[in-house]
Amino acid sequence: MSNFEEVDHSLRQTTLISAVYPVGPAAIILMPMIVGGLVDSYGFSEQQAGAVATAEGVGLVLGLLIAALWVRQVTWRRSLFIGLAAYATLNFGSSMAEGYLQIVLLRFLSGFIGGSVFAIVVAALGDNREPDRAFGIGQAVQGLLMGALFALAPVLMTTSGVNGVFYMMAGLAVMVMLFLPRFPQYGLVRASARGASGKNNEHKGALGWLYLGLFGGFVYYLAVFGFWGFIERMGMQAGLASSTVGLALGVSQIAAIFGALAAAGAAQRFGRFLPLLLALLGQLWVLWLLLGQFSSLAFYAGACAYQGLYVLATSYQLGVIATLDSKGKFIVIMTALQGLGAALGPSIAAALVSDGDYSLINWAAAGALGLSLGIFLVLSARNRGRLQ
Repeated sequence: MSNFEEVDHSLRQTTLISAVYPVGPAAIILMPMIVGGLVDSYGFSEQQAGAVATAEGVGLVLGLLIAALWVRQVTWRRSLFIGLAAYATLNFGSSMAEGYLQIVLLRFLSGFIGGSVFAIVVAALGDNREPDRAFGIGQAVQGLLMGALFALAPVLMTTSGVNGVFYMMAGLAVMVMLFLPRFPQYGLVRASARGASGKNNEHKGALGWLYLGLFGGFVYYLAVFGFWGFIERMGMQAGLASSTVGLALGVSQIAAIFGALAAAGAAQRFGRFLPLLLALLGQLWVLWLLLGQFSSLAFYAGACAYQGLYVLATSYQLGVIATLDSKGKFIVIMTALQGLGAALGPSIAAALVSDGDYSLINWAAAGALGLSLGIFLVLSARNRGRLQ
C-alpha cells in the first residue's frame, strides 16, 4: 500500500491541469482529417493511411505503458516541458517528411512522446477524490480545443493539405506550455474506496474486476475509433460536401464538451449505471443512423451524439478504474489499452471496407460496443451493491 495521500484539486487547478490533456490524444481525435488528408494529399491508399494512424496509436500505447513505470518517480513539470517540446518538433518535422516510411516513423515517435505526456496528465487527474468529475473536466477542455482545431483544419488543409493538421498539433503543444507553472510537481496516489486498506479490496477479488475493466476499455476504444477513423470517408461516400463533413466533425467536439460536463456533474446524482446504459443505446442508434446513404442533418446528429456519448462513457470508465486502482498505475495502463484499441481500430475497420461500402464497420462496432459497455454496466452495478 502506498504512503502517498489523496489530493483533491480545486476546480481551477483541475481545469488548468486539463489544458494539457488534449495533447496526447490529439492525433487520434483528429484521425479522420489525417486519414483523409493522407489519401488526398499523398495519394496513400486507405489501407496505407490506416496503417499510419495505427503506427501513431501504437507509439501512444508504448509511451503510456512505459510511462506507467516512471510516472510517479519524476518531476512532472520538467518532464512535460521536455515532452511538449519534442512533440512540437516531431509534428513540424512530419510536415517535411518525404515518403511513406518517413511518415510512419515520425508519426510513431510523435505518438510515443504524446503518450508520455498524456500519462502524466491522466495520473494527475486520477489523483482527484472525484475522478469522474476530474476526467469530465479534462474531456470538456479537450472538446473545446479539439472543436477549434476541427473548425480550423479545413482552412489549413485547403492550402497545406494534411501538413496543416501537423502544424496545428505542433502549435497546440507550444500553447499549453503556458499552463505548466500551475501543474503539480509530483504525483500522489488516490486512496479511493480502498477503505481501511488496499489489501481488503484485493482480497475480495477487486483485481479480477480491475482486469475485466481494462479489457472492456480496450474493446470500447477498438469499436469507437474503428468507426470514427472512417466517419469522414462515410460522409464523403454519402455525397456530402467536404466543408459540411469538416464542420460537422468540428461541431461534434462541442457536443463532446456537453458530454464531458454531464459526466462531471451527474456522477454524484445518477451514479454510473444509468449514464453508461444511455451511452450504449445512443451509440448503437448512431451506428444504425449512419449506415449507407444519409442526409447532412443525419450526419450532424450522428457525429454529435457519438462524440458526446463517447466522452460521457470514457469519463465514467476511467472513474471506475481509478476507484478500483490501489496502486495509482492502472489508470495509466487503462489509458494505454484505450490507445491500443484506438490504434488497432482503424486498421481492422479498413479490412472491412469493400468497394466503398463501409457498412460492415458499423455492424462490427455495434457488437464491440455492446460487449465493452456491458462489462462496465456490470462493474457499475457491482459498485452499487447489486452484484457481489
